[in-house]
Amino acid sequence: MESQSKKVLFLPAWYPNREDAMLGLFVRNHALTLKAHAEVYVIAVVPSLKLSKSYDITISTELNLVELIVYFKKSKTPIISKFLNLYRFALSYYAAWKVMKNAYGKPDISHVHVLTRAGIPALLLKIFQRVPYVITEHWSRYFEFNNTYKGVLRKFITKRIVNNATAMSTVSNALKEAMNARGLKHKKWEIIPNSIDTIKFDIRPLEHTKDTIRCFHISCFEEQSKNMSGIIRAFKDAVKIEPKLELIMIGDGEHWQQTVDLAKELGVEDKVVFTGTLENSDLTNMIDRCQFSILFSNYETFAIVIAESLACGKPVIATKVGAIPEVLPAEFGILIEPKDENALTNAIIEMAHNIDNYDADAMRNSVVEKYDAEQVGYQIFQFYKNAE
Repeated sequence: MESQSKKVLFLPAWYPNREDAMLGLFVRNHALTLKAHAEVYVIAVVPSLKLSKSYDITISTELNLVELIVYFKKSKTPIISKFLNLYRFALSYYAAWKVMKNAYGKPDISHVHVLTRAGIPALLLKIFQRVPYVITEHWSRYFEFNNTYKGVLRKFITKRIVNNATAMSTVSNALKEAMNARGLKHKKWEIIPNSIDTIKFDIRPLEHTKDTIRCFHISCFEEQSKNMSGIIRAFKDAVKIEPKLELIMIGDGEHWQQTVDLAKELGVEDKVVFTGTLENSDLTNMIDRCQFSILFSNYETFAIVIAESLACGKPVIATKVGAIPEVLPAEFGILIEPKDENALTNAIIEMAHNIDNYDADAMRNSVVEKYDAEQVGYQIFQFYKNAE
């Protein structure tokens, strides 16, 4: 494989930072997959309500990437805040670009992740510095069920950014079709999925007793998209039929307490375990104790937790939304309609009683073939070459 032949600048709208370590983690994973093939630099701009000064720029090489993250003080002053934040946003990118260019030189190509605002500096770099750019979109906003791609100005700018890109990609075919339906098209378009750590997520001996059938849910606990309340209600009905069931709810977010309260209200608090955020071995050890996974989302762009579950040999119950049917083959789980709590209840019972019929090795092999970091990194590198 070719190595270190390109200097790539990532320009993400979402990226892990000191105020939100989980934001855009999939973008960082894309960057990490490229380390074997190119020099990777990242410029991310983060508005902050916690900042005492106007700007703070940080540089990290901890992950063998150069990550330049600029925090600017977000204004909440009535009337002028919108214009002041826009000014600070632009100035932050300019400051980071100067550091990048002076310390590391001009990149060969920039890679925009998540439109629209991150595409503006890429377009300007193309116009004034002759740096071409490509785009990878991850956002579900283009789907009808989300429908937040609105505004004449936003649509005009987004279309211009897409049209001026050297190439375009999305993390799923479903997202490509949703963007095409919005008039966002490009003659060079590829599907490049998110990657997962197939060393971290692996098949290990199941740690459980015969008296318990554990299922798990992992999410950011955002009710509108993840529908945790629907999971709790469906699980309550499933427990009535199969009392061996236990539900592990992994993660944290704005609706975490609301979900905890619902479990208490429905009287299943002794059957539902809320772990909070788990990382690394704490996460995989918990997955090892479970037999299957549940994702009852109203919409999804990729659903990386499905691929992670399959890599661990755990079948999945999930909804037929967004890219989920692409990520979850029928033989590796059960697909149901969104918001159909009766269907979820029945699926939980069915999977609990037939868990031994799923082929763990086949699940894992399928994921390694498609989403292993080495495979995705090479695919991204070839994406750049094909865009030339």
